[in-house]
Amino acid sequence: MMRSVERILAVFESFSTERSSLSLQQISDRIELPKSTTFRIVQSLEQAGYLVRLEDQQYCLSFRFTRLAGLVKSTLGIREIARPFMTDLAEKTKETVSLHTVSGRNRICIESISTVMAPLRAVVQAGEQIPLQAGSGSKVLMAYMPKAELTPLLASVGKASKQTKAELLAELERVREAGFAVSHGERLMGISAISAPITDVNEEVHYCLSVGAPTVRMQMHEKEFVKLVVDAAASISRQFGGQAELSVPIDEP
Repeated sequence: MMRSVERILAVFESFSTERSSLSLQQISDRIELPKSTTFRIVQSLEQAGYLVRLEDQQYCLSFRFTRLAGLVKSTLGIREIARPFMTDLAEKTKETVSLHTVSGRNRICIESISTVMAPLRAVVQAGEQIPLQAGSGSKVLMAYMPKAELTPLLASVGKASKQTKAELLAELERVREAGFAVSHGERLMGISAISAPITDVNEEVHYCLSVGAPTVRMQMHEKEFVKLVVDAAASISRQFGGQAELSVPIDEP
């Protein structure tokens, strides 16, 4: 049953604003299933009214999605969506998990969760504002900024981080390619953080998810924590309307 649901969701997520209609072969390629299996799934969705077959034999999503979209609570915001995933991440890492966005030349923490009171831990309070100069959260938010918003920040951020404009842009490009950022003692000595972007329905990044911990503990679990943070951010992104990939592989029986 779960595999069937995953396949259906994979078909829906094959469509994008750039490719609003797809051929059967294109859908098959995107969900990585044989054409015969894809045809059975697509045919069932067409009969159920969720896909429309066009005159050129391509498929597109039907207006049933417009009706369903209208049922989504207008008050459902990023905090409500992110909090369950943040709580789960805090329980898995035993560290402080926070949610950040940009406010002018600062990043602001809009939610923070810590499940345990360790003797030594990173403390981030909701409402705390931090200059967009250092730290993994700042890097992620700047890495996905539109050029018009990023350009005015480059001089001050470069000066604070002792980087040239070219070096700073190259670092932000590496963050985009990796899909996350890691920092050790950049903002506070002895404190490390891992951050990943949260994408919205327009494939834009206005928020990032972070885990902060004393460097001595973070370095022991860095690879594990990177995966946990990236997966949690991807889960939040999917519920926030972003096109994050399903983490569970869809295999042919």
